Amino acid sequence: MNPDFDVLLRIEPFKVEHEHIKAALGGHVGWEAPSLMVKGYHVPYNHPRYPEQAGVGGSIFQSTMDPGEAEALMQTRAQGVEPVLYYSPGPVMNQEPLLGIPFPRALHQKLLAVRDTGITRISAFGGLANTTATPYWPNPQAIRAAQFFPDTPIDDILLTYAQRHVGAKHAPALVAAWDAFEEAVSWQPTVPLFTAFGFCWQRTWDRPIVPDIAAIAANDRAYYEKHGCFQFNNPSLFDLGKDVLFDLISREHGTNSTRYFDRNVFPRLDKLIARLAQLIAATVATPQAQAVFIDLYDRARAYRCWCGSLRSVCAWCADVYGYLAATKATERTRHEKSLQTTIDLELANTAALHELLTTTKTEVTAVSAVSNNTFFYGEDLPELLLTKIRLMKKYRNRKPHIPADTMWLPAPGTTWPKFN
Repeated sequence: MNPDFDVLLRIEPFKVEHEHIKAALGGHVGWEAPSLMVKGYHVPYNHPRYPEQAGVGGSIFQSTMDPGEAEALMQTRAQGVEPVLYYSPGPVMNQEPLLGIPFPRALHQKLLAVRDTGITRISAFGGLANTTATPYWPNPQAIRAAQFFPDTPIDDILLTYAQRHVGAKHAPALVAAWDAFEEAVSWQPTVPLFTAFGFCWQRTWDRPIVPDIAAIAANDRAYYEKHGCFQFNNPSLFDLGKDVLFDLISREHGTNSTRYFDRNVFPRLDKLIARLAQLIAATVATPQAQAVFIDLYDRARAYRCWCGSLRSVCAWCADVYGYLAATKATERTRHEKSLQTTIDLELANTAALHELLTTTKTEVTAVSAVSNNTFFYGEDLPELLLTKIRLMKKYRNRKPHIPADTMWLPAPGTTWPKFN
């Protein structure tokens, strides 16, 4: 019906078959990826702040293009295929399920680098989510500028956009706040799966952080397990660092990322939140400017809570794995004490999130009006947070433990056959 219709294959899931598949493509059958140099899930981009964290291609943390991309583009075009590069322009695959997280400078830099590489087809992975709920978000403005005014400096773009919302007097302060927010985000470590699409399906916000998840009664766990990506024999039921056959978070990664959040992310966010509170008080006589700063203030607090729960996941892996591997009582005691500190922090973090969600008018996170599901929380998230707090207090004093036989659990209602 439409001779210009293209069929595109996302090629990362294919590792061994990668070259075979690419060789057979052509015409209107092509492929898309976060990098034209992708091989399986390997992409040649590391976190700019933490070089040991690899595979950030397509995310917020890839704002440049490797010179090898141009060579890969030339080879692909020789086969008659115009590849599509996809990138994440917002929280999707970066900070799900939040809305309106600003990183306009990195986004603008990425799009100009893509243009300079010669790539002509790009796709915004996940789109811009709900822009109706993010009326002051600068990311769409950065995309518009890169597309239509690529020679205009991003400084001018952001200042003009800020003036539109808060006036000339307060515009520099708004741009400075965006920059401070983006600076904090740039220090966010990656947590495999969780900082991609797994934050919701691992039920990171409403799942209790306790030393022994398996100790929680099954009927008490049901409120989050039935909505998450938890197969009956998935190790992730009781192990935050695992998912099916994937090792997501090692003890080393958990230890390092906990430190990164504490040293690099939270101080910057706390300073930003305090500064935004001052700006809100200073703009009380100008309701429009105050509304813009309140919007950013609420998003910064939501992001603080999001990072807080991720920090707890990383710390859990560091201390539970450390406890189980310890050979000395002093080591086990140290990990138990550290884990109890994490539990205190997560209780406070969850209470802060509950307070934010039940008092703010800003739509800081995507929720489903229908029900909870694997990819979204429902509108009952505040109630679920209270359940989490109750269970954390009830089970916080158990010894760290991870069941070793989870993968060998039979499907409910069945039993393994007996062998002689």
